[in-house]
Amino acid sequence: MTRPLHSRLGTAAAWLVASALATTALLFTAEVWAQVLCAIVAAAALRTALTTAWRATREGANPPGTVVVRLRGTVNHATADRTSRRLADALAARPAVLVIDMSEVDLLTNAGATALLTAAGLAHRQSIDVVIHHASPQARTTLRTLGLDRYVEYRNR
Repeated sequence: MTRPLHSRLGTAAAWLVASALATTALLFTAEVWAQVLCAIVAAAALRTALTTAWRATREGANPPGTVVVRLRGTVNHATADRTSRRLADALAARPAVLVIDMSEVDLLTNAGATALLTAAGLAHRQSIDVVIHHASPQARTTLRTLGLDRYVEYRNR
């Protein structure tokens, strides 16, 4: 599902080189507008390099047989079907552990949480452990209200 760690770190290194090149161009550019543009490009490339490296090393910490599904934005009735499909696809690989990363979830409604509850129930029947990472207090409350606590473990590493 994900690329190997060395490939993702190589991508981060390429972005770091792009940042260095933009910084070098900044030093040799006389026009103010070009300097501003180079500074913006350098900052954006550096941010992308650091984010890519951080995510690659964070994913590399998972034991073999672990599948990570990252949810983003709002998980509600409008996105519940897509979330259900993503979780079902992840469970189809029959991992030992399914990790649901909610660090980038802004809002989880009851309708969206139902998709997680359905997937967790299916995982439980298949003897697949489910771990939810970085759920906000609001999301945890919603998940507890639906009874998801009996199927999952919460972690905030």
